[in-house]
Amino acid sequence: MKSFILKICLCFIVFILLSSCVAYANVNEKILLNEHNCVILKFDSEIKYVDFGNGEIDGNMLSSNRMLRIQGKIPEFNETTMSVVTSDGGYHQFALMYAPVIEKYVWQQTGTSYKLDSIGFSSEKTTHFICDEKITDIVPASKSIIADYADKIENIVKAKAVKPYFPQTCIHFVTESGYVYTFIVKPDVSPGQLTVILSSEEEITQSSQAIFKSNSVNEGQMKEFAKTLTTMKPFINDIGVIGLKMAFAMSSIYSYNDLLAFRIDLSNNGKIDYDIDFIKGYIRDKTDTRTTAVQETELQPVYTYYSKIKSPMILKAGESESIVLFFPKFTIPKKRILYFEVFEKNGGRHLSFPVSSREILKARAIY
Repeated sequence: MKSFILKICLCFIVFILLSSCVAYANVNEKILLNEHNCVILKFDSEIKYVDFGNGEIDGNMLSSNRMLRIQGKIPEFNETTMSVVTSDGGYHQFALMYAPVIEKYVWQQTGTSYKLDSIGFSSEKTTHFICDEKITDIVPASKSIIADYADKIENIVKAKAVKPYFPQTCIHFVTESGYVYTFIVKPDVSPGQLTVILSSEEEITQSSQAIFKSNSVNEGQMKEFAKTLTTMKPFINDIGVIGLKMAFAMSSIYSYNDLLAFRIDLSNNGKIDYDIDFIKGYIRDKTDTRTTAVQETELQPVYTYYSKIKSPMILKAGESESIVLFFPKFTIPKKRILYFEVFEKNGGRHLSFPVSSREILKARAIY
């Protein structure tokens, strides 16, 4: 009898221990995905581990390291399971399923700190989003739309469509406080709303003020240095891309106080003018793996200098332009890589090239 009671007690203790181990586990929550839309997952704690299940799912962590963007890489991908472990010991498992229509654009572990709306984007007109706080992440789900900060203003984003017609998609804006604004984006030749105020308050006003980036070197100093840099002899001649009657290349990197200055040369070798829409840099993993979150981080220049072009941003046929982009000083690990991209307004001549961590370390110091 005592032996039987002892066995019952041991079983009860084991049950309690097992229950405590899995008490903080969310298993098999269903998330619908497709190749045109992405979903933001927001956790209460920092993400430590991600397994996407198969290579048909794309994803990356956002600035806070508590949010994860996921999206289908291909149409009608095979159903899979994604696992996430967070720093508080939480284990989360999700069933990722293909669906032509997305039901939920933001998943949150707790709370409801997000807003969902719809908007039309045009390839002829730019839409501006003005937030009442800093925007830390801009997450477009499709290459059919482009978005970037308005110059050096951290709470204003400009966005538009690359072409007049495209499949319905979405774009997310994440703020410094962790609030998520999501817009379902549809093609619209003549959008009715070109200025959107982002506010977590019920009363939305037009009183938001621009939040400018701060840096130790002022704009005048950067402008004078950039003028000098564009006249100096380039010392890099093997990083860039040639195609579509265009040449897009990096010719030098300089370290200037707490900044890195990249000289980028753009040449139009065709007979059609090139209307520059965006030039941007971003860092991402060299290879996508299914056992870690694929991270892509866009770099925001604190100052951009054009040697010849003033306004409008048109590179005439047969001409060249030198552009200097200033970024806060940074380095990247060997497993990550820097990319520069240029987008043509109302056109398809988009070019990009990679820059390795080794090349960044070759930056020449200017005092």
